[in-house]
Amino acid sequence: MSGDILQNQVDEIRHLMETHLRIRGKTLGQQVRRAGRLLPRNLRRDATYLAQAATVMQHPKLARMVDGTKAAAAHVRLARFLKSVDAKDRAKGRLLAWLGSLAFGFLVVVIITVVVLVQRGIV
Repeated sequence: MSGDILQNQVDEIRHLMETHLRIRGKTLGQQVRRAGRLLPRNLRRDATYLAQAATVMQHPKLARMVDGTKAAAAHVRLARFLKSVDAKDRAKGRLLAWLGSLAFGFLVVVIITVVVLVQRGIV
């Protein structure tokens, strides 16, 4: 496998992680660490393999160790997953989760206030 092909694949995965998961980093390895549980375990393993392969490809003698078919398969799986992630839907989910926790907190405060007022005989 050519180093240019692998580098193009890594660049594409990095771009997809930035646009769909909103994760930035200097290298793919750094982005994978920041992604954490946003990536499923097997895809995290694939992304780590691509990051390590990109590093190894910079050394001429070690470049022969990179399995091109495994790197291509990892690229295909990662690209398919990242293209299926909807950034707007994730943002909407975070907003709804925040509003839900805010409403729950408000409900707890109201219930505690009513209990205190009842115990004191005001209501």
